[in-house]
Amino acid sequence: MGHAIELTEEESSILSEIELNQSKLDHDQYKRQGPLVLQLLKSLVDRGAIPEVRLRYWSDPEYQVGRLKASHKGLFERNGQRGDEIYTHPHFLKYLRYFLFGAQLPAGVIAEFDGVVGNPECVSCGDVTDITKGTRRIVREYGLQGEDEEFYRLALDVGLHQWFAKAVRDAVKQVR
Repeated sequence: MGHAIELTEEESSILSEIELNQSKLDHDQYKRQGPLVLQLLKSLVDRGAIPEVRLRYWSDPEYQVGRLKASHKGLFERNGQRGDEIYTHPHFLKYLRYFLFGAQLPAGVIAEFDGVVGNPECVSCGDVTDITKGTRRIVREYGLQGEDEEFYRLALDVGLHQWFAKAVRDAVKQVR
């Protein structure tokens, strides 16, 4: 089960001109692709293509699990970016990547995690131990220590309640 969103032909064409890896960009390249990022985002938002949970991850302070109690978007605003400046900032690229493709984890990991969770609509508080235990096993097996934020994103994407997603994130942080 993939978590990438389907793109229109036009969106795919725009994306092909965007380098999502910030470390591969120099200042001039990023300035050139800024308008393309805005064009792609506008198209995605206009047709409601970005999953609601990913938008909440971006804009809802409750989904920011760091020390600062602002949303991911709010952190950009705290640093002085406003409006389109947020979306054309190089650090936004990792959020755009998440909007488009979901968590950055190998397909095998995603499939195994889906198996550990099962039907997210049937998950109850009693399942948290099995889910976190299964997640830690996957992290060890694939050597994914330090990928707690990606597992948090994955847990949200598969439909787990935010409380469970935070428990998954915490479980990954415990793996050494």
